[in-house]
Amino acid sequence: MSNKVIGILTLQNSNNYGAMYQAYALTKYLQNNGFEVFILDYEMTRDNSNIVDYLKHPISFFQKVLYRRKLIINKLIDNQGSTSNINREIQFNNIFSDFRASYLNITKTKYNYQKLLDECPKADAYICGSDQVWAADFLFTSPAFLLGFVPENIKRIAYATSFGKNELESYLRKIFAKYINKFDAISIREKSGVDIVKKTSSLDSTHVLDPTLLLNKTDYSEIIDYSLVPDKAYIFVYKLNQKKELSDWMDTCINNISQKQNLSVLAVSTNLVYPFDEGWKELYPTPGQLLGLIEKSSITATNSFHGTVFSIILQTNFLSFARDIYKDKQNVRMEELLSSLNLGGFYCEPFLDVEKVYKTLDMQCDYKKVFEKLKKMRNISEDFIQKALK
Repeated sequence: MSNKVIGILTLQNSNNYGAMYQAYALTKYLQNNGFEVFILDYEMTRDNSNIVDYLKHPISFFQKVLYRRKLIINKLIDNQGSTSNINREIQFNNIFSDFRASYLNITKTKYNYQKLLDECPKADAYICGSDQVWAADFLFTSPAFLLGFVPENIKRIAYATSFGKNELESYLRKIFAKYINKFDAISIREKSGVDIVKKTSSLDSTHVLDPTLLLNKTDYSEIIDYSLVPDKAYIFVYKLNQKKELSDWMDTCINNISQKQNLSVLAVSTNLVYPFDEGWKELYPTPGQLLGLIEKSSITATNSFHGTVFSIILQTNFLSFARDIYKDKQNVRMEELLSSLNLGGFYCEPFLDVEKVYKTLDMQCDYKKVFEKLKKMRNISEDFIQKALK
């Protein structure tokens, strides 16, 4: 399978650790198997030709428009006058730009959808994924993440794509069905996504692992960095933005653990609106330094899917906190992963009693059994990739 060239379309431009890790992992896995790999530097632009289809579902369509506008307004209100949030964005922009330049083979040319239609870079196959490339915001923008620009003689493959929820909005079903049936092979990160594909197309899809789980700890040795790890024991908090009441609950649980076990708290967030507790030390690690902090922590507390993934890969003690209060959104992927590895007890449901969260730490994680299960799941994922690219 050597000498073949694979183009990837994913969300590598997002200043987010998970986006960096999944792009790195898929690239690394393919390179380890003899492929040449490049990632498209894609700039999202709206394809207005789809607006007519969207307007056939006016209620759903305008609910989405209003929701997006509300998010923008709320963000502006939350960040108004917040120097710390602006500084955080600047620091992480520099950190992730350096990582992309060092570890991701991103095209020097920037592409919008029309430019991709006109000048699609040569490749033997294109892969879209991983991450939430089939979430409503991206499908609403253009068919790029459905590989609508790829010539018919080139393979179209979806690897571990995600919708980010259990249902596809009605106004997106037509455009999704139009392009999805042109794929040669489809795999989905969540079981719920497999059902969406089945309902919307004539194709079968495979439930696979996030690409970060295709690699072992040794595969990440190139980037793992322990330079921020302190001499004293600590709780490491990797936290993504969430509703204030959930954020406060998570902080209370962590402070309870910190006090009872006399552990300091080191914390990281790329998009936190509400400030960390005054007693916590905020860090700005590189993706490699973040992995080092997870591995050497006494406990890692996270509401991030990829924070949970690397807690498992690096075999540390961890707690996965609910990201939101809904059953069908951000929590789905964490719950599915933990359940599939018999680690469901390490998931903290929204507003779980603080003392019950603390008692969760009494559980022992048998990583030998975890990796036996993970190996079987990995075999399915690898088999999908091998057959898709054969």
